[in-house]
Amino acid sequence: MRTLPLRDILEHKGTAFQERYGVQVPLAFSDLETEYRLIRDKVGITDFSYMQKFRISADAGLDFLDNLFVGNVAKTRFCRVLHTFLADPEGNLVADCYVANNDEDFIILCESIVDDQVLKEIFNKNGATQAGLQDLTDTHVVISIDGYKAWGVVKELFGTDVLGLPYLSIETYPFEGKNISLLRAGKTSEFGYMIMAPKELGARLIEVLIDAAQKHDGGICGIKVHDVLRLEGRFFNIFAEGARVKDPLTLGLQWMIDFDKEAFVGRDLILRRRQKGIQNKIIGIKADVSASGLIPGAELFSEGKKVAVVEACCLSYILDSRLGLAVFPVDIAYAGLKFNLGKSDGPAVESISMPPIVPKSLSVKLDEL
Repeated sequence: MRTLPLRDILEHKGTAFQERYGVQVPLAFSDLETEYRLIRDKVGITDFSYMQKFRISADAGLDFLDNLFVGNVAKTRFCRVLHTFLADPEGNLVADCYVANNDEDFIILCESIVDDQVLKEIFNKNGATQAGLQDLTDTHVVISIDGYKAWGVVKELFGTDVLGLPYLSIETYPFEGKNISLLRAGKTSEFGYMIMAPKELGARLIEVLIDAAQKHDGGICGIKVHDVLRLEGRFFNIFAEGARVKDPLTLGLQWMIDFDKEAFVGRDLILRRRQKGIQNKIIGIKADVSASGLIPGAELFSEGKKVAVVEACCLSYILDSRLGLAVFPVDIAYAGLKFNLGKSDGPAVESISMPPIVPKSLSVKLDEL
């Protein structure tokens, strides 16, 4: 199992850890609702160093990356970030990825459902060595700053110009005499930023970030709360519905795919399934807070017949309801229908439009700060 460079610091602060696909992740620092409120109302600092990280020169790596990922890397402009995914040869999900055009090179950050070695093997089979792909997984940290007041933390570190960064962009800033990369990204519906830095700066960086967050009544968070926030905001989560379903078409990830590209891993089988027609689709569901049986694998019934399977779930503290994602046949995969959980007379479940919440960050106008 790969351990995190900042483990000792986080463990000393009270963080609990868990293994995910051969990598240690910081699961939680406090109780789930406290961390949820930090991000929804203030700001949370989370160690995302579990991500696989790579760098490749723009000249040598463009064709390699464009033939690897489903999105169009070649059309990603300077200082912009492409949100895409990596498929296996069968067209099933392997990793949820950011590919950042950092002017002279590309930075790739991956959340994958295979371990480090398997991911490297996929890259190598597709020409990574020849293209000069550099693995930064063990040499760099990634720290995420998320929340209603996340902009205040990065503003304190890097100045007011960070407020003008558009979503899915990347910039380079100095820190402790070295350059580090700042991405405006995140999947919580609130403001989000990710910093990638050499691991020798990691201890100092996370302490500075935590201190800055505490000035806004923020603090440390774990990965578990991000699972809740992603579902509530309807951001794709490869560790939840992605790992269970795997088919990008059923998961509604067509928007990530450039079907006009001549090549990407898994292209033929994804196209074949698309041409055949999508049979199932994942959509949002909602139940009363008392419906504790709304868990992954639970079945939904209509008129005594099983019609869907729950693939992800969470408790929404804003709505005081249970939310989930379930795979339905396409002819009933739309909002406003009623179902029963677990059996024909089980608790009521409703299909809903996602996302069902309005993030607090939408009330902030960064250009007026």
